Amino acid sequence: MTALGGDLRARLARLDFVLRRSLPGTLRGDRRAPRRKGISLEFADFRAYAPGDDVRHLDWASLARLDQLLIRLYHDEEELNLNLVVDMSRSMAYGTPPKRDLAIGLAAALAWIGRVRGHRVEAWLLGDDLEHARPGASTGAFEAFLDRLETMPATSTRPLIENLDQLRLRTRLRGLTVLISDLFEPAGPRPVLKRLMGPRRSLNLLQVLAPEELEPDLEGDLLLEDMETGEAVEITWTPPLAEIYRRRLAGHLATWAETARRRGAGWIHLNSRLSLEDAVLNELAPKGWLA
Repeated sequence: MTALGGDLRARLARLDFVLRRSLPGTLRGDRRAPRRKGISLEFADFRAYAPGDDVRHLDWASLARLDQLLIRLYHDEEELNLNLVVDMSRSMAYGTPPKRDLAIGLAAALAWIGRVRGHRVEAWLLGDDLEHARPGASTGAFEAFLDRLETMPATSTRPLIENLDQLRLRTRLRGLTVLISDLFEPAGPRPVLKRLMGPRRSLNLLQVLAPEELEPDLEGDLLLEDMETGEAVEITWTPPLAEIYRRRLAGHLATWAETARRRGAGWIHLNSRLSLEDAVLNELAPKGWLA
């Protein structure tokens, strides 16, 4: 189960999405709004300016007062297109608890926030087949949406890039896209961001990693097998090898974080051991994704 209980739903219902960049609004009834007229924004918070941010939201008073460039963050009070893209590759089944469990829980929680706020929510599950689901307006429809998420297995052996290419053939993403994945994509971050970013789009990357990936508890002679390709390699786990692994993992995370920052996308990495409540309320919200 996603652990999206009544108490957590009530706390999530007070939140809304904070956009890193300005997006053209949409009015109720699926009518396109003019680029500026009809868009209602509610101030939410400040954060430090990063390249790629919309310079129209710079707070010049903070520059004069604090000698620091800050961005004003807003809730978009018009309907938002929210696209939840969840990686269901085999590697997401790894970990204690599995990365898949937190990924599904995050998709459910974000869908709930979007539903409560009246946004248009769609989920795309990147499995052996591309699965599409909407939470619906009624309570029954949302519970059916949760059931569909919870029964989706993490079994795909296709690279993330191939699944994103399939997604582009099925839909034209608009609004805010949240990709939930371990981001173990051999091609690296640039091709992933290229497929998900563009005009009238904002992107957040949620990288979920298992405790065993963040701090491997290994020793001796081992046979390690890639969960998606089946490729196996024999190693002897030693303290020097453990240090090499930690450095490479740190480099991997830093590359995703820096590439996302330069392109104006959000990026957060989470330990799959986190509870859903901690992940949303103590990670996403404090880091400016929700307010």
